[in-house]
Amino acid sequence: MSASPPSIRRQVLFFTFTVSLTVLLITGGVLLTHHIGQTRARLADALDATAQMIAANASAALAFRDEAGARDVLASLRHDPLIVSAILFDQNDAPFVAYGRPTDFDPAKPSLSRYGPARILDVVHNGETYGRLLVVTDNRDELRRTALTWGSVYAGAVLFTALLAYALSFLFQRAIATPLAALARTAVAVSERGDYTARATPGGPAEVAAVAEAFNAMLAEIGRRDAELARQLTALDKEMHEREAAEASLRQNTRELLRLSHEAGMAEVATGVLHNIGNALNSINVSAELLADHLRLRATPGIATLRDFFQNPPAKAAPVFQAHPGGPDVLAFADSLASHAHAQLRGAAQELATLRTGVAHLKEIVARQQSLAKSIRHNERFDLREALQEALLLDKTTGHTHTPQLLLEQTHEGPTLVHADRSAVVQILVNLLANARAAVVQSRAPLIRIHVGPPNATHLPLSITDNGVGIHPDQLLSIFSYGFTTKSGGHGFGLHNAAITARLLGGTIRVHSEGPGLGATFILDLPLRPSSSSHAAS
Repeated sequence: MSASPPSIRRQVLFFTFTVSLTVLLITGGVLLTHHIGQTRARLADALDATAQMIAANASAALAFRDEAGARDVLASLRHDPLIVSAILFDQNDAPFVAYGRPTDFDPAKPSLSRYGPARILDVVHNGETYGRLLVVTDNRDELRRTALTWGSVYAGAVLFTALLAYALSFLFQRAIATPLAALARTAVAVSERGDYTARATPGGPAEVAAVAEAFNAMLAEIGRRDAELARQLTALDKEMHEREAAEASLRQNTRELLRLSHEAGMAEVATGVLHNIGNALNSINVSAELLADHLRLRATPGIATLRDFFQNPPAKAAPVFQAHPGGPDVLAFADSLASHAHAQLRGAAQELATLRTGVAHLKEIVARQQSLAKSIRHNERFDLREALQEALLLDKTTGHTHTPQLLLEQTHEGPTLVHADRSAVVQILVNLLANARAAVVQSRAPLIRIHVGPPNATHLPLSITDNGVGIHPDQLLSIFSYGFTTKSGGHGFGLHNAAITARLLGGTIRVHSEGPGLGATFILDLPLRPSSSSHAAS
């Protein structure tokens, strides 16, 4: 858990003390350096003046080699406590008279002594040099006293600044921090308890009092809006429950509609399947009738005639069979073969009779199922591209061995929504795809192109183009007629059923072909909006 931030009083105290101490330290350091420098300069000037005065007074003593006089001159330095040593050198730089502490000063290498600054001057009288004077001073105590004095002054100033900062922070605490702290406590209480009836007590300067009053006004407004929000949340919760109930009812209705749509689609599929089975049964029945007539009128009498011929040969043929060595055997074999063929034909006739009875029974069953299957359609608004994908998927699952290239084109970038029965449209597309697939079986490079859009004012077209066998111009008018087909083994009801279904949906199916061997294009037009015909079909 992070530590709480410092109080305003502590921050003000820290800020005031830090700023004051920084200013004092910078200013004190500059002033202390300045005072020490001035003290050093003053002591250096005093040393120079003293050295010049002693050199002037000692010139006569050096000139006359008066050792006692020279000592007296140097003895006058005792009045200056900072001077610790002095030496008079003769013209040969040999010590003549010394004063004070011994020093390691070398006249040939003038430098500071171990005690402090030193001055060496030539002793000159009337323009003639008689020697040199060395004066050594020890100002360390003086500089130390100066530093301690000013350091004490600055320490007192720092202490005074700290007391002043504390006093200012105390005054700030009473004047500003205390009202702000009370305002902060009110804000914390409001945030923790959510009680917008709490109020801050205005106090302190005018600005702080104005903040407290504005805070109280804000709390009052928040309380009012909170109450309004609570009422709105209650109303929203009620509305949400009502909407959930409505959505549940809508989902139930949707499931029911989907069930009815599924049943309608299944009924449509069942009707189409029963229709196809009925047509196939009609073809089987016709073929059985033709075969029965052939057996009854042609095959059976012929075999009977052939059998009678070999059993009772004519007068002209009998001597031939009798005269030939194998004649009796041939007559016996032929008679046996003719009898066997006659028996087989009689059995085939009986089987055909049984087949015709079964076909009639199946036709009766199909008729009953067709009477029960109702063509119930559920028109809805859906995306034609999705229905096309369903039809392509169904076409792939039908087990075709011949797989042409499918090219899906769409120049229309907008929505492809139509209003029709989705399952019926899928069935139409599957039928058109099957016809196109059958048309390109003999093509070297089979290709089926599917093109969607663009829509016109009322309908959206979908075209399926193949490069197959094509259609003769004379057949274009009857291509959708019942029973008409160009395929070997076809029944002629697929396109007929698709055209009728498209008409019931409020659309049309059109066909175009340049002729045999040039392919064909089937165009399915579906309505964009509900039409009177689609309503009637629904």
